[in-house]
Amino acid sequence: MALEVYDYLNQAPDNVMEVFGDAIMDPVEWVRIVDKFNPDIINLNIRSISPLTLNRSVKDALRLVEDVLQTTSRPIMVTGIMDPVHTEDLPKNVEFLKLIAESFKGERLLIGPVTAEAYETVAEAASANDHNLLAKTNMDVNQAIRLNELLSTKGVSTDHIVMDVTTGALGYGIEYTLSTMERLRIRALQGDRMAGSPMIFFASENVFIVEFKESPSNLPMYETTAAIAGLMSGADIISLFYVESLHMVRSFLREFPWGGDRNF
Repeated sequence: MALEVYDYLNQAPDNVMEVFGDAIMDPVEWVRIVDKFNPDIINLNIRSISPLTLNRSVKDALRLVEDVLQTTSRPIMVTGIMDPVHTEDLPKNVEFLKLIAESFKGERLLIGPVTAEAYETVAEAASANDHNLLAKTNMDVNQAIRLNELLSTKGVSTDHIVMDVTTGALGYGIEYTLSTMERLRIRALQGDRMAGSPMIFFASENVFIVEFKESPSNLPMYETTAAIAGLMSGADIISLFYVESLHMVRSFLREFPWGGDRNF
């Protein structure tokens, strides 16, 4: 279970403000509070470097990652521009991820996303400095396997790759996401090593779909519902925005038949 922290948000929902208050303006303080809720991973999302947001320098972002690593001992996922589809975003994302990989040797970070369009330099830096990579594809089994093959040619082993097949929010094609994940799991069980990497499911996609027009109080339930669907389809990591969602998903895991005495 990963809880997300952002270095830039346009507007935080009211129920997030109730939990974190002004700390959402200070990512390091936000991490300090999130740490108290015992997530397995903290997902530090660096949005401010995008030319479409604040266009901050990657060196400023590097200092933030360093401060966060000094604030918590939990495993850290560092995500850059999560949808690097704009021509302005792609080179900035690659520059940032490469710098992170080179600057924090031995920290065993999960960094990404990398895509088939731009992976070489980041993969080489991650392999050389013992990091893990978030490999992003678009709801397609063959694309996910092909990207794993490409990363392997750069020295990244499949157990250092976390596959992100792109999460569809509820009502936006989540069934397609889940079927892609299930088919990858079947391919792996049939012996395809390139389909056997861990998978991540960004349940938080449901938080940022503005068309929902829902009360903020309902959003944790949307997120929780998506997270449970992702887990049932084979996800190894669930990334969440709401602390309330973290509690609800853990409660589900304790109550479900496979829970028992396992420590979730």
